[in-house]
Amino acid sequence: MKKKNLMFLIVSLCSLTVALVVLGIFFNKTENEKQNGLSNQYDVSSQNEIAYVTYKQGKPQLFLHNEGESMDTVLVEYDEETMLLDPTFSNDGSTLAYITTNKNKETELTSTVHFYDMEKREVTDVFTDSSTITELEFKPDGTSLLYLSAGTYKNYSPITGKRPHDFDVYEFNIKEELHERKTNLQQYSIYSLNVAPSGDRVYLGRDDDSDVTTAEDSFQVKQRIFEIPLDHPEEMSVISDPDREVSIYSFTITPTGNDLIFQSISNADEAGTYKYELFKYNFESKEEQQLTHYGKHASDPVVSADGKTIYFMLDRNFAKGSPDYHLYKMSIDGEQAEEIVLPN
Repeated sequence: MKKKNLMFLIVSLCSLTVALVVLGIFFNKTENEKQNGLSNQYDVSSQNEIAYVTYKQGKPQLFLHNEGESMDTVLVEYDEETMLLDPTFSNDGSTLAYITTNKNKETELTSTVHFYDMEKREVTDVFTDSSTITELEFKPDGTSLLYLSAGTYKNYSPITGKRPHDFDVYEFNIKEELHERKTNLQQYSIYSLNVAPSGDRVYLGRDDDSDVTTAEDSFQVKQRIFEIPLDHPEEMSVISDPDREVSIYSFTITPTGNDLIFQSISNADEAGTYKYELFKYNFESKEEQQLTHYGKHASDPVVSADGKTIYFMLDRNFAKGSPDYHLYKMSIDGEQAEEIVLPN
């Protein structure tokens, strides 16, 4: 009788162990699969086509939206272990570049840049790199890609989690298939890479830590917009208002180069939850104008090729849980704002 009880106990423990392992695999898998809905990764072509990324049970899907059509076209889809980042149109709209990278960066760092031929409806793998590539931009003449890449994944400080570090700007010559490092910043974070119409300089956001000499100084660092001549990166300079006391986050520059459209906090001096809105700064007049007044999280501005329309993302669930992104557009002066309904 005791042997029977012992055998029953062993079998029960084995069954329980197997069940826990299966459940562990299941729940580990569903962490990625919980990602659903529209992301903030999108771009607008010179023909006003919109490429955007959604997630369905953790799987990224790249869609193409044309105004007036009842259904959007799915261009590509990847598995739930993959992130799809920064769809970017070439200037003529013939090519759509995008990045895929692995979600679990504890195992390895790897990113692949792809081209989607808009006419042939074909995908080409351009290159793969052992790094985290976060953003892409075509040079205006289409000969090269400029991209942001981070080569390490670690704790920046004892109180923060692991994340990509050592960001710099790189250039990939498409025809010659050659990579060239254009900066030696090794920044904790770089964001919103923009290329000048001349193609000889880039604009990006990063910490303005030029005056940091002590640990206390680091707490006063603001995020500003920098201009970097590609052939002389040592001549880097701040182009946003150097006296602005509130940091600037995602941004873009209008096609004429006269205005900066950017995200910042509108209520920095108030208690409670910060409100992230969009602003416009004119380089000549040095005047600033608040464009949105949603009281939530407006971000990721993109300006149309004709300079008349600003597209942006609005997180309606900001500070309450998982993001609930919706795509909007408005005039360059912040008027006539309306949501763009994306069927998918």
